[in-house]
Amino acid sequence: MNAVTHRDPGSLWAPRRQLTLAQARHRSARVRVLRMVFVACAAISIGFFAGHVIKSALTSDAKPVSVSQDESVTMLNPRFTGRDSVGQSFQITADAARRRRGTERAVDLVSPVMSDEAGSQVRAPSGMYDSDAGVLELYDDVMITDASGYSFTTSGARVYVGEGRIEGLSPLQGKGPLGDIRCDSYEVLEDGDRFVCKGNVRTVIYPATDNPAPEQIEGSGEGETDGSQ
Repeated sequence: MNAVTHRDPGSLWAPRRQLTLAQARHRSARVRVLRMVFVACAAISIGFFAGHVIKSALTSDAKPVSVSQDESVTMLNPRFTGRDSVGQSFQITADAARRRRGTERAVDLVSPVMSDEAGSQVRAPSGMYDSDAGVLELYDDVMITDASGYSFTTSGARVYVGEGRIEGLSPLQGKGPLGDIRCDSYEVLEDGDRFVCKGNVRTVIYPATDNPAPEQIEGSGEGETDGSQ
């Protein structure tokens, strides 16, 4: 009979367990190496970023960003305020303003409106304001109104905001409580107290009496009205 040798089952697992422990130790060592490499890379990255930030802060002169003359700055809903020669306050507003290239104080305006404390108002679809010169240029459909109820329309106006004066070389039409007027050019003086019309002046005066027929006056010279009436 052949002898049958019986082995301890535990002895069969011993080499396999040793192999598994060796693999685990090897894996743990590899994980530690990878972890160290990762930490070192993170430290290098943080150091590089921090150094860049510190260098930028030290080399910066902390000055605001400047705009060259070839660039333009646009403002939304700008507002300009001041006082004229007699101390009355005025205000200029617009939907938008864009600085003109090559200038510091002149801006192009979209839908500008100028008003004063007396109740007069000048508005237009477009314009230009030069705060250094104290001049507001208005283009296209210009409308001028005052507190006494007069309204005028023209295609252009130049407003000297510091002098309370408006002048225009374009034809003007207007109407108010005392009558209608039309002329080739005009000038508003003394903050609206005087209105001078020039060239082909035509006026329609509504008399204060009960006579319903208005009086028409035509002329080619110059006419002047007193805005206080």
